[in-house]
Amino acid sequence: MDGTMRRESRIPKPSLAVSSGRAALGDKQNTLSQKRRGAPLETVPEPKRTTAPAAAASGSGPAATGPVAGEESWQDIAERTGMAPEDVLSRRLVFKKGTLPAKKLEEMAPVIKELKALGWHLKSEHERAALDAQQWKSHGEELQRAAEAKAEEVAGQEAAARAQVEEAKAALSKAEAAGAGLQERLSEAEARLAERDAELSEARRALEGREGELEKAAAQVEERDAKIREMEEVVRQSQRYSSTLQGYNTSLQNDITAEKARRDEAVRAREELQGQVAELGGLVRSGERMLALEKEAAGKLREEREAVGREVAVLRMDLDATRADRERITAEAKELKEELERIREAGGRSAETMEAIANSKATLEAQLTSQRALLDALRSDLGAAREHQALAESLADSRGRQLDELKSQLSTLQSSLEDAERRVFESELIRRKLHNTIQELKGNIRVFCRVRPALQSELEAAGSGTEPVATSFPTAGDLLGRGVEIVVPGNLSGQAPQKHSFGFDKVFAPTATQESVFEEISELVQSALDGHKVCIFAYGQTGSGKTYTMLGSESQRGIIPRAIQQIFEGSRALGTQGWMFTMQASMLEIYNEEYKDLLARGKGTGKKHNVVHDASGVTTVSDLTLVDVDGPSAVQSLLSRAMEKRSVGCTAMNEQSSRSHMVFSLRIDGVNASSQLKVGGVLNLIDLAGSERVKESGATGVRLTEAQNINKSLSALGDVIFSLANKDKHVPFRNSKLTWLLQPCLGGDAKTLMFVNVSPATEYANESLCSLRFASKVNACEIGTARRNVKTA
Repeated sequence: MDGTMRRESRIPKPSLAVSSGRAALGDKQNTLSQKRRGAPLETVPEPKRTTAPAAAASGSGPAATGPVAGEESWQDIAERTGMAPEDVLSRRLVFKKGTLPAKKLEEMAPVIKELKALGWHLKSEHERAALDAQQWKSHGEELQRAAEAKAEEVAGQEAAARAQVEEAKAALSKAEAAGAGLQERLSEAEARLAERDAELSEARRALEGREGELEKAAAQVEERDAKIREMEEVVRQSQRYSSTLQGYNTSLQNDITAEKARRDEAVRAREELQGQVAELGGLVRSGERMLALEKEAAGKLREEREAVGREVAVLRMDLDATRADRERITAEAKELKEELERIREAGGRSAETMEAIANSKATLEAQLTSQRALLDALRSDLGAAREHQALAESLADSRGRQLDELKSQLSTLQSSLEDAERRVFESELIRRKLHNTIQELKGNIRVFCRVRPALQSELEAAGSGTEPVATSFPTAGDLLGRGVEIVVPGNLSGQAPQKHSFGFDKVFAPTATQESVFEEISELVQSALDGHKVCIFAYGQTGSGKTYTMLGSESQRGIIPRAIQQIFEGSRALGTQGWMFTMQASMLEIYNEEYKDLLARGKGTGKKHNVVHDASGVTTVSDLTLVDVDGPSAVQSLLSRAMEKRSVGCTAMNEQSSRSHMVFSLRIDGVNASSQLKVGGVLNLIDLAGSERVKESGATGVRLTEAQNINKSLSALGDVIFSLANKDKHVPFRNSKLTWLLQPCLGGDAKTLMFVNVSPATEYANESLCSLRFASKVNACEIGTARRNVKTA
């Protein structure tokens, strides 16, 4: 090395902080030059971006969730349609007059999807621009601080160097006599001073460069701010269009309200017609009774007339006989007269013979007079009977005409009643379809509540002064047919009874039939043929009627056999349109946190099963028996076979308590020969085991283990529901075998409906309240809109 570099100097060396600051400044300058060239940054790491929910949480508004997985993005829509955001926002929907609300919703569905995709795209661009602006601003502030710190450092170093120079000059003036050595040191100090001056100049140039970069960064920040303002304007336009959509939604709600009013009016008209029909029915029955009496009187008169006719015939015979006798007597009298004349002429007849002839003649004349009087009386009676018969026949004809008029009015009223019932039925169908459409657009889990009838033992077990039934139902208002009320009794500590009200999509009272229950879900079952995943499960405490609702009995079939029958009938109907369907059924149970195949035979009964959900949303259970089915009878035989294997036990609360969760699955694959379309649907029908209090059920040993596992899995289901309701990032589906199996149904990939079964008994009011609260939380979960599985063959 050069000798001058080995010589010591009194001028202090630059500190480590100064060197590191210069290095950092140089690194940042290299970073900015790389940014200008478009090269990737190596020395300055990219600031961590916050997620969309976090960015939304830092703002004034509530956090918004991202688009549902599988929905079409705005880039795809723009590439497919060639539309710009302004085209979508300026588009207006025009409906023909009289267009049904369901048709409006159908036509608005693609526009809503495009607006949702555009909204998320604009929101993400806005957030990205805001993040970039914040990063550039932070980076500019950092550069400014670094430049100011470097300027202060350089100024300090310059002052120190000048002080050192002054000190060196003073030392040089004092030590000129010291000789050439001091002069050499002075030269070295001046050289170092020149080096420091060069470093200072370089630092100034670097500072000027940083200031230029800072100005560029500020210009970029302003440019980003302008873009942000543009994005905000687009967002405001989107919000205005969203308000327009809300107006459309309000219009639809008004249509629904008007339809409900028309339905209520039709119901009132039907009730009035029913009253009139009942009144006319009473009149008709009264008229029929009077007609029957008149007919009876007419029959009696006919009998009397026939009797009189017979008597007249007898009298006529007697009259004929009397006439014959009279004629005979007249002939005899004539003969006697002739004989008398002959005797007289002969000059002799005895007095006795003449007297006998006179007596016989008087007797015969008296008989003739009596017969004539009797004939006159009979003729008078016959005339009166004929008049009475004519009057009765006239009255009967009048009653018959009145009866015909009443029957005609009854027929008209029955026709009006049928028309009113038809309109009520159609209104109910429209209401149900609109409600289902709204629920599907909202993406909520639909919840139906069913209250079973009270058992005789529950009615008898209620103490004096205690109501045996804790449930009731609203009789008017918005919750009519959708609300249930429950009264939890007080306790010994003095707590008063508490009344709680709940509203669901539908509530079935204890009088509801299996047919009426299935009628409400028939459209949901039908959508499985359209290529949707459908999941229906029953939840509630043990003994609340879940298995009866899902399976029923031989005479009162439940949801599963009725759904199977509808699926096969629907597939046969679609066969006329070119569709061909193949179906496979499977049944498993979750017993003590283990999957068990209920259709397995022989060695397959002891296999371990695992559940796998692939990226396309298909759920596969390893080594699970799949059976091809071609009709309801085949499925019914599988159900009978599976129920023989299902784990059922007796507890203190239920003689036939299900000790496992049972899952029936029907895979439906259809292909249309003409359109080459393929659909793939799945119908999952689930009968959950009931929650129970171990103390009340008296479970021990194996039953205790079963109860603990049942309660554990239902608790895990509650944790999943609460996470979904709170929109947590992590949903604990893996905490139990039940929730892991139900993940596609609860994760937004299926149309899901839950039956909450409730006992009406007061002694189980607390358990029923817990079930209703859980169902209310489930009803509030938004899991997204189900997708239809359709593809081209």
